[in-house]
Amino acid sequence: MTKIKEENLEEISAMGNGAVEGSMAKPGKRNQKSPTIFREEDEEEVDEQKEFIEEMILREVIYKAIKDQHYKQITLAERKKQQVEDDEMQIRKVVRHLIQEAKKDIEDTPHSSTAINILEDLLKQILPNLETEYKTLTTAKEQRDSFRAHVVNAVSTLLDTEDINKAGGDAGAEEGLISLDEEDDDIEEEVDIKVSDIDAPVDDKFIDIEAEPAEPVEPDTFGIEGQDATGRALAQEAFNNIEKNITETYAVLHDEKDEKLFQDYLITNLKLYFDKWEQELGAVTEPTTDEYEAEKDAGEAGAEAGAEFDAELGGELGGETSAPAGREEVI
Repeated sequence: MTKIKEENLEEISAMGNGAVEGSMAKPGKRNQKSPTIFREEDEEEVDEQKEFIEEMILREVIYKAIKDQHYKQITLAERKKQQVEDDEMQIRKVVRHLIQEAKKDIEDTPHSSTAINILEDLLKQILPNLETEYKTLTTAKEQRDSFRAHVVNAVSTLLDTEDINKAGGDAGAEEGLISLDEEDDDIEEEVDIKVSDIDAPVDDKFIDIEAEPAEPVEPDTFGIEGQDATGRALAQEAFNNIEKNITETYAVLHDEKDEKLFQDYLITNLKLYFDKWEQELGAVTEPTTDEYEAEKDAGEAGAEAGAEFDAELGGELGGETSAPAGREEVI
């Protein structure tokens, strides 16, 4: 009996260390292959361990299933989002291509007016130069206003001058068709004048070669009174660079409607582009910081306080006091 108890104690100790040996047997009965006898408490402990292990396995399975489902949901959402972005990108490419094609068709299609067609080429030549010069004037808006006024006025005057030259050229061509008899009369009259000069008095024959002819002073037809001088100077330089382009382009036109349309559209486009450049340029201001503005305000306040103190001190000592700004001293 004592021997059996010792064997049971050894068996229970081994089970506590996780080394259960032998097969399960009903309580109070001896296993045929093992002499160990299990008690009811031992069987309950084993059942609890099995339930614990099964519960841990079940939790692991559930966790893995939830994780896989969550991953699938995230992956599906990302795929949908990526698909939407790809579709949007594809649509944008198609729309961009259609816009480019439409723009190309518009550019390739000439305008119904010859004047507009050649004016478009002219603007491509002269606008870059005007834009560069205009955006250089950043000190004050008055400079840009002066530049704009001088350029528009100069271009308008140039076109008017070209109209006069065209009209004069046509009239000169008609006057040039004179008869040979009229030409002979002019030659005879010129010969008579030269022969009469031979019989002139001696004093009238004196030729003064010492007197230097005065150089003619050309009037300033470009400047506009009251406009900024810097803007005028830059406008003069810019106009000199584009004057030839405008003259040669306008000389091509001889139809009255084309000439009128060319003038109106050229002046209008110049004004519109000046407006556009002014908006792009915006207000030119010096960058600052809060610290700088605070120090500046503090310095101005200190300077005013110091001036008042000096004035009061000078009055008490009987010295001269400076008059406040904006007021004259009374003597």
